[in-house]
Amino acid sequence: MRDTPTDGFSNLRELTRVALPLMLSAGTQSLMNAADRIILAGCSEDALAAVTPASMLHWTIVCVPMGTVLYANTFISQFDGAGQKDRMLSSFWQAVWLAIVSGFLLWMFLPFTRMFLPLSGHSPNVVELEAQYFNILCAGAPIHMLGTALSCFFSGRRRSTVVMLNSMAAVVVNGIVAYILTYGAGPIPAMGIRGAAIGTVVARCVELAVYIVCILHESRRDVLPLWSMCAVDRGLLKQFLRYGVPSGLHYFVDISGFTMFLLIVGNLNNQALAATNIAFSINGLIFVPLLGFGTAIQTVVGHHIGAGHIDAARATTRNAAIMGGLWTGATGVILVLFPEWLLLPFFLLANPETIGGADIASLVKTAAYLLNFVAAYSVFDAMSVVFSSALRAAGDTLFPMVITLLSSWLIMVVPALIIIQSDHASVLALWLTCTVHISFSGTCMLLRYLSGRWQNIHLTEEAVT
Repeated sequence: MRDTPTDGFSNLRELTRVALPLMLSAGTQSLMNAADRIILAGCSEDALAAVTPASMLHWTIVCVPMGTVLYANTFISQFDGAGQKDRMLSSFWQAVWLAIVSGFLLWMFLPFTRMFLPLSGHSPNVVELEAQYFNILCAGAPIHMLGTALSCFFSGRRRSTVVMLNSMAAVVVNGIVAYILTYGAGPIPAMGIRGAAIGTVVARCVELAVYIVCILHESRRDVLPLWSMCAVDRGLLKQFLRYGVPSGLHYFVDISGFTMFLLIVGNLNNQALAATNIAFSINGLIFVPLLGFGTAIQTVVGHHIGAGHIDAARATTRNAAIMGGLWTGATGVILVLFPEWLLLPFFLLANPETIGGADIASLVKTAAYLLNFVAAYSVFDAMSVVFSSALRAAGDTLFPMVITLLSSWLIMVVPALIIIQSDHASVLALWLTCTVHISFSGTCMLLRYLSGRWQNIHLTEEAVT
């Protein structure tokens, strides 16, 4: 079929062309998260301690529907590879309707925020700031969900540059608006952590508006029957949910495990939590681009599977594994050799002499040590992303979810709970459980891929019948 690489170099070039924009696009999410932490470092230690748990709690409740919506990439890419444009557009619309409904359903979490956050054991001031940040992000969930669905129109068809440019525009909007609203400017009062959250929602609104304009323009230019395929297709939606929900649950069990891990760390002290937040933020600059890389793998591998080219799908996965190893290996060396340089941006706005300000010297020392753990497990993180993405591209979505569930809770969360209740609890011991979990998960994804069972799944054929 058309657009199929005929040699290893062409396959690598195709993967790179799709992956780089998506990696940069996913990286903008890390930049938005890091920007909020950098901005809030100048407010107080409580604000810095609160932002990551609140952000991760938000991702915990949004990731199942979002992961399900994102699975539209697989359906769109496989139908695109098979040359079935009508089914491709219908898959896109199922994602749109699912995003709208699930986005508004997420509002039901709003009344319970201040009821459950105190269970974390964090100080009352931190809990209140966590609630403020979470509630604003949750209120903007419908906008975020719909924007995610619309992005699949481009990423699923390997038009990843559009996604990248729009995401970059959003991160600029977020940085400007969040800074102004956090510290105030002219008649605009200082809103603190609420201002950072509002800046994120405003950026999502801009991102959504741009996607709408681009989709309308492209559908007219390419004469795509966009509106004629907007009906709910129950058969396709059923298949979408069958494969997409386990994919969404994969994100949930992973993120919920790390959210629980953060809550456990917070029971040591605020400084341990703040150092962990910063280390995870830097880790995000490495890992979140890998999520964009995973989306590219899922798209390209899915396209080749839909076109019936299994050899090309295998070549794509092999090249992706090499690229992922090089990325995490290089960044790991930087983490070990230059930790203070990487930590510097997080304290540009912080004043250690300000009442309630973070103890910079102690935070830097602890966070720098934690970056060694990040360097150690990042290669396994890449393995997990690459091979689980290839599995999901074929429709093997249940296995990655089950392995992530068992590993994150039995290897990381439960041992961390035991450690925190002991007399020798330390942030380093807690981070060891995290490292073992990620290493085990990455190894399991590799072994599942090598088993070849993913080649026996026929996702688009089932969706048509």
